[in-house]
Amino acid sequence: MQQQTAFRRAEKKHKAQHQLPNLSDVIDVSAIDASDGAAVRRLCLTHDMCQPSVLPFQPFCQDRPPAYTLRDHPGLIVIPNPFTAEAQRWIARKCLCDCTRPPNHTNLDPFFDLPSQSLFSLASGPTNNKPAGALTRVEAQHMVASRVQSDSIDPSVSKPKGKIYMQSAPAADLLERLRWCTLGQQYNWTTKEYDLGTSVFDCELNALMRSIAEAITNPAYAACNRSEDWPPINKYEGSEFVSQAGIINYYHERASMAGHVDKTEESMDAPLISLSIGLSCIYLIGGPTRDTEPTPLLLRSGDILAMCGDSRLAFHGVPRVLSDTAPECLTLPNAGDNDSVAARYPNWHNFATYLSTHRINCNARKCM
Repeated sequence: MQQQTAFRRAEKKHKAQHQLPNLSDVIDVSAIDASDGAAVRRLCLTHDMCQPSVLPFQPFCQDRPPAYTLRDHPGLIVIPNPFTAEAQRWIARKCLCDCTRPPNHTNLDPFFDLPSQSLFSLASGPTNNKPAGALTRVEAQHMVASRVQSDSIDPSVSKPKGKIYMQSAPAADLLERLRWCTLGQQYNWTTKEYDLGTSVFDCELNALMRSIAEAITNPAYAACNRSEDWPPINKYEGSEFVSQAGIINYYHERASMAGHVDKTEESMDAPLISLSIGLSCIYLIGGPTRDTEPTPLLLRSGDILAMCGDSRLAFHGVPRVLSDTAPECLTLPNAGDNDSVAARYPNWHNFATYLSTHRINCNARKCM
């Protein structure tokens, strides 16, 4: 019997759904004094989190929020939720309504003839983004046609195992099976390469990611953490960062993401920037092989995680999503009704219902 790797043992430990989550060894950088910790080091951002001019609101609470890195994982940067409540809701809307539409691809595209309208809007029923005089309701039981039934399924796609993929299904049912969508240059899961030039990355989301990339350029260790032996955290010049591709992952409460390395991109010097929205999760960050003992981190809604330098090629994954952990700014039914972009989207109570039981992770990377 082959011996399990250190990463696999950690996955099994934190993934066991029949047990209550044990957070005793999970690092929560927002809840500890990391100024002189054994595993965590405080960072000082040397650039401001600037407001993107394309956004109609201020997304960040502070110009230079606290940031942290891990002693055993050089290049990893964690910024505990620097976003305003409206910014978190804006990211949720962007990920559920805007980014899931063509030409971006989702895990459901090979099996269903998805309409140009977002699956979330179809599943939500009542909507307030209709022009004057138009119908004021989308049928909650809107049916989406299966490609199997119409014989339009791509022959290179293997036959789906579940019956739901082989027949038309309500939009609300398919929303629960939405697992990912690809942004910008579409990733081909068969060839493990990007289909270059297939799509343009959302300009508003790119502006937000670029602001983050600029802010994390060459951060400094806090005064009490200075050491000549410690490596630079991120030497990449953030002003050169462009979001060319990305993936949004949609996790339900029992979902997980197996350990993997993101190494398809030619531009491995640029950081991979990741945003969390909704439920908290346990995130594992390891090393260049699965034999490296990973460190478990608690990621909350609004947290930014950037993989720079050596951590860019580290194994990482999400063994567990934590129930009942989404903040009230997302789960209260009327929380987003007065947001600056609210009129363009379904009523907030639809988002609140979804976010109370799901985690969204949106990441961006430069490919070339």
